[in-house]
Amino acid sequence: MDDEEAYILLLLSDSNLPTGAFVASAGLESYVAHGFFQRIPSTSTGMQSEVDPSIDFLRNSLATYAHSALPFVSDTHEIVDAFLALPSDDFSADTSADTLNHIKALDDLYEAMTLNHVTRRASKSQGVALLTLYAKGFSKPPHFQVDLSTSSGLQTQRTDRAAKLVEKLKLDVRREKSHGHLPICWAVLTSCLGLSLGAIRSLLSPVIPIMLSLSFL
Repeated sequence: MDDEEAYILLLLSDSNLPTGAFVASAGLESYVAHGFFQRIPSTSTGMQSEVDPSIDFLRNSLATYAHSALPFVSDTHEIVDAFLALPSDDFSADTSADTLNHIKALDDLYEAMTLNHVTRRASKSQGVALLTLYAKGFSKPPHFQVDLSTSSGLQTQRTDRAAKLVEKLKLDVRREKSHGHLPICWAVLTSCLGLSLGAIRSLLSPVIPIMLSLSFL
């Protein structure tokens, strides 16, 4: 991981970043309302003890998200990466449409797998917030002159493609042609920012030790 990737990851990890996450509690409010937020007995350590309900909720939430969302992040990131890396000779309106269709197919599958309507609504709100964040905060101004004979020119070309892809995806979400779920849009955002899949996994990797540590509580 280079310094630029590390810097972007730090930005994305900032709780002040307007990602829309404040609109959702990951189901915590419903968890409390239905009476599950109470201490429960645990014998995982061989000793009778009580598990704090917040730890129990966090453990289950992380496990669910790791198994449901992360595969979609990986697949979408690979699709967008391949699209942005296409040589100019292979790039066309058809390839752009095909990429959006592949993204939409994953978005539709995630919609079908997310049965809770509250979770669906929160995921969509945060997803479109990420697309808006890229469009307003990370993309370069339009109509840049691109000299493809230089490495900076190729990078500008990639950035231009990324901006157009995000705008088209945002438009599809507004027209309700696509759902814009959080894992899908997160993958689009990070790929357009030039983050590798390995870098994203390093950002998400704290989930694993947290889950392991919680399993012993």
